[in-house]
Amino acid sequence: MNSEFWILQAIFDLGLVGYILLSRYYEKKEREGLLRLIESLKNLVEKQKELINIANLRITDHQDRLNSILDDIRKKNTLLTELLSTIKNKTYQDDVKLRVISLKQEGKSVDEIAKQLNMSKGEVELIIKLYEGVE
Repeated sequence: MNSEFWILQAIFDLGLVGYILLSRYYEKKEREGLLRLIESLKNLVEKQKELINIANLRITDHQDRLNSILDDIRKKNTLLTELLSTIKNKTYQDDVKLRVISLKQEGKSVDEIAKQLNMSKGEVELIIKLYEGVE
């Protein structure tokens, strides 16, 4: 019985050693797999950082272009506003001149024209002198 016990003990010990070795082998493989996964994740994060930097550069470039376009639009808007104002003033001035000359041709006096158009007599006289008889 002593030899049977010794044989059973040896088989048990061998099985236990085999189990421990196999467990350590699988733990090592699992650790290696996790390390490869961690390395892959690190590489992925680095690639993402590169892509984000490229995207930020492109966004900055587009923002600069849009700011330039916006500045150009603002300048053109200012020019158009000034042109419109000039046209309005010119149209108003032409209208006033035509009304003064028309009223003069109807036989109205300088005083009557000035009062009707809410202008000074000097302005009315000047318009009449400059534009009467001009087509």
